[in-house]
Amino acid sequence: MAVDIVLPIIGIVFFIFRLWLSTFKLKDELQFRRFYVSRLVNYFFCFSIIFNFKNPVFNVILAVCFPAMVFTSMWDFNFYRHFKGRTYWKKNKTWLLLERMTMHPPILIGGLYIYLTGIWNYVPPGDLVVFAIGILFVYPSSYFLDVRLRKRYEWPNGRDLLLVMLFSTVAFSMYYIFY
Repeated sequence: MAVDIVLPIIGIVFFIFRLWLSTFKLKDELQFRRFYVSRLVNYFFCFSIIFNFKNPVFNVILAVCFPAMVFTSMWDFNFYRHFKGRTYWKKNKTWLLLERMTMHPPILIGGLYIYLTGIWNYVPPGDLVVFAIGILFVYPSSYFLDVRLRKRYEWPNGRDLLLVMLFSTVAFSMYYIFY
């Protein structure tokens, strides 16, 4: 089918674009924020697309992180509200806006899609190895790379994000195990 070819191409292009944008183009503007959880989950989401939503490990990551991304996307409102007043971003304002618009919304759309079309079509229930691998991908990388978690930078935000992620993981795992 055409989707089997088109979706991976979109995923590869989106991954390369996000990697280039966050890591190279906006390196000075984002600084350590390049490794925030949302940006890491965005990369995992790209891999989910590349594999046509057929790789259960990346789908577990998307399913578990979806509620956290709903929560963190609320921070986007503050970003957009204060965007014009941030003079230190004048150099790459358009790129920063594009970076933000391609961070949470695609994950939210993808997560909503897999939940609305039947999560078990994308994450086989009861396969704890797949679940564990997905969790082992996302938690250590988030902890070691996101300074909000590792060094308690902007700690109320980091703490809240961690709590939402943990709650989401526990809730999904209970549903996953007992389904």
